[in-house]
Amino acid sequence: MTARLIALPNQSLAAITANEHLRTTPVIFIHGITTNVDLWERTLPDSIRDGQRWISLSLPGHYPSQLDLQQINSRANITAKTWAHWYEQAISQVVGDEPVDVIGWSTGGFTGLTLAAHYPQRVRSLMSISGFTSGRWRGWLGLFQRLSLSSLTRWSVEFGIGSVGRQRWLFDRLMATAIGDHLAFRESPLREPIMRDLFRAYANHDPRVMTELFQIIANLDATDSVRQIQCPTLICGGDADPYIPASQTRQIAVLVPKSKLVLWPNAGHLFFAERTQAYHELLTNWLKP
Repeated sequence: MTARLIALPNQSLAAITANEHLRTTPVIFIHGITTNVDLWERTLPDSIRDGQRWISLSLPGHYPSQLDLQQINSRANITAKTWAHWYEQAISQVVGDEPVDVIGWSTGGFTGLTLAAHYPQRVRSLMSISGFTSGRWRGWLGLFQRLSLSSLTRWSVEFGIGSVGRQRWLFDRLMATAIGDHLAFRESPLREPIMRDLFRAYANHDPRVMTELFQIIANLDATDSVRQIQCPTLICGGDADPYIPASQTRQIAVLVPKSKLVLWPNAGHLFFAERTQAYHELLTNWLKP
């Protein structure tokens, strides 16, 4: 695997590329908010991790990516189409004009949806896991996001993000609010290594940049544009997700033409540990030639 930074105007996006010698269709993985580009390797089934050409792309501003808040356009000018354009530029630098399969989780799911809507020639297929079209979250993330929208309270978001990043026990408490099936999560062999990785990633993020991203994403809306998606699309998630409600997941499946819907019963936001086997089977079957 190779790690690199992709230079874009006023920012850089981190990327990890794997199995570049293979001639398979590139698979683009995009993680969720506050995690990072390292997430996917540990969550992938062996057949994908070792047998597919894949690239993990970072969200903007997520360490080690860099986002120049002084130079980037006003957040009011950043639209879903702008966001999609960033990723079209990044993917072009990695694979040229090749079509790609996109797998996105949460904000990564939103990214995949808006990329497929605005750049149909780029996306051969799309799998959105707990994705959304309107960037207003629920749960503790939603609370942080709402506080970030006011100049009177955004300081508390920066303080809160910084505090959580320094204390593993507090991080674990907050992440527990994302879980739907606590028993499955506790029994998952991925639980501890992934939680350790997620905490390390979270601790490296700049609280000021995260707070800015919370505001930017709150104003993004791809609800109308996803009706234009032409590629095969799989919309999936947990029906007990505290952050992205199942009602929104179902609505996306209605909006995207000819999409398929999979909801994991009683599962929350942390699909890779709550429904590991079901996720592995779904991903493997979806990416079959």
